[in-house]
Amino acid sequence: MEKIRKYFTFFKITFINDLAYVSNYIGQFFTFALFMFVYSFVWRAIYSGKTVIEGYSFEMVMWYFMFTETVMMSKYPFYSDMAEEIKSGDIAYSLNKPYSYILFNFSKYISTSVIRMFLNTVFGSFIILIITGSFPVKLSGFLFGFISSFFGLVLNFFFFFLLGLTAFWFEDNSSFAFIYGKFLFTVGGLFMPVEFFPAFVRNITDYMPFKYIIYVPARSYIEGFGTFIGFFPVQLLNILIYGILVYILYSFAVKRLNVNGG
Repeated sequence: MEKIRKYFTFFKITFINDLAYVSNYIGQFFTFALFMFVYSFVWRAIYSGKTVIEGYSFEMVMWYFMFTETVMMSKYPFYSDMAEEIKSGDIAYSLNKPYSYILFNFSKYISTSVIRMFLNTVFGSFIILIITGSFPVKLSGFLFGFISSFFGLVLNFFFFFLLGLTAFWFEDNSSFAFIYGKFLFTVGGLFMPVEFFPAFVRNITDYMPFKYIIYVPARSYIEGFGTFIGFFPVQLLNILIYGILVYILYSFAVKRLNVNGG
């Protein structure tokens, strides 16, 4: 219990600190609003003469896009700080601390990300109501969408941690972050629902983890419990798989650090 309490303390300190500086998110809100308004014109042009595409009305696809942007902009990119810590050698000091380096980063990451997700959801919903003038979202969707988003953030944490670990082998790992981002943009369903892709692409995405970070939470927001529970077991399975992968690679990297003398 004492071990769990220390990570909750990390979470609480980060949470309080972020709340104290909520004004730092104002710039992000303006960027968020700009995205919504610009893409509303794009989607209006796509829906010209059409009322529904692949089961989505214009209003639904705009709410979907808002939720995907909410998740995307909520992720705290700690991997860059982690990579600098590895390259500078400062990680040796962190590893000597009486806590798990993985759980320490997770506590700070999830605290900041949850605050961002809540604020982005509230602000984004206000903007989309102005743009569409409609609310085609089930109220229960906000609960199950938030839960699904939380687990999506957990899965994303493991990918961010893997990105940070690449600094053990590569001096510049920015290209890996770029590639990961593009996977989220495309097969992750950021800009459009997976249903809009050709059938063979949709089949491929079922075996990839990226849609469980972006697409699944967004659909859960819109459709509620049925969608959430349908995807939840696979979302948990992906968390388990990549959590194990992170643990294995991290253990190997730490041993390599010790062998090389730090």
